[in-house]
Amino acid sequence: MLKAFILIVAVAAYVASPFVTAWQIREAVKSGDAAYLADKIEWDKVKETLKISLATAALDLPPENSESDATGQAAGKPSMWQRFKAYWGKGAVNRMVDNYANAEGLPKLFSYRRTYRDAVGEIDEPKTLANLPERMRTAWSRVRRAEFASPTRFEMEMTDKNDPDRWFAGVLEFTGLEWKLVSLHVHQIKPQSATGGVSTSSGGLLARLRQAAIGARRLASNADAPASSPQER
Repeated sequence: MLKAFILIVAVAAYVASPFVTAWQIREAVKSGDAAYLADKIEWDKVKETLKISLATAALDLPPENSESDATGQAAGKPSMWQRFKAYWGKGAVNRMVDNYANAEGLPKLFSYRRTYRDAVGEIDEPKTLANLPERMRTAWSRVRRAEFASPTRFEMEMTDKNDPDRWFAGVLEFTGLEWKLVSLHVHQIKPQSATGGVSTSSGGLLARLRQAAIGARRLASNADAPASSPQER
């Protein structure tokens, strides 16, 4: 009986462990725990998956190796504008990922975004022990899918808190007796155009990322600037 109980507890702990790791990564980004993020995320692998998925979502590009478009029709040869947009836009996305997809940069980007949201009146609830159950419940409500692909591979999809049309797909692998994030994709549902088709407007995700970062930088810069005297005015 004792052996069975120990086995049940061990299995339950194993099943819960990737969820705990995913939650702790989320909290580490918010709190700026760079040491934890450096240990729990395989950054080189995550950067590559982010570059691909962010370019696809932000620039309205078809998925790589795709032979059909979003409506299931055979994808035609890209136009000159599409090729130019892909060439220029991918470079911008890659630079952004290289700058922020690391243990120090990701919390910084989150801080920029939070500063911008606070400035426009969208203040997040403070993180406290008292509201931990509610925060966990809210986070769980945004989980689209969570399952073990194998005993050492766990896949999870989660809807963006601020945009229901965007979601994140992460993969954790069990290595060295711990779970680590090895893949992160960002997916964006394309808005419907006035004619009922899928809109081909690009700018959305990349523009919002830039707006959050640049806007927050300006706010921080203005806050640090010395106030002018009445004579100067």
